[in-house]
Amino acid sequence: MARDEEKKSLDEIIEEALKDAPKFEGYTIKELAEITDTPWPTTRWHLELLEARGVVEHLEIGRAKLYYLKKKKDEEK
Repeated sequence: MARDEEKKSLDEIIEEALKDAPKFEGYTIKELAEITDTPWPTTRWHLELLEARGVVEHLEIGRAKLYYLKKKKDEEK
């Protein structure tokens, strides 16, 4: 490392790493309930049906679940 360059702080390193962090796309049950103007228990029930049919998937982040359309095998390639 050249003397002109300052050593980066841990905060700076983390900020740079997070700039390229993966983005999660999807909606929570609450967000979908608001979008559809439907009570969240009804929305949750329909999401469970769609997930059982293989239409949607979810990703758990802490206590929240993000729902998104399941990718077809052709789209994954």
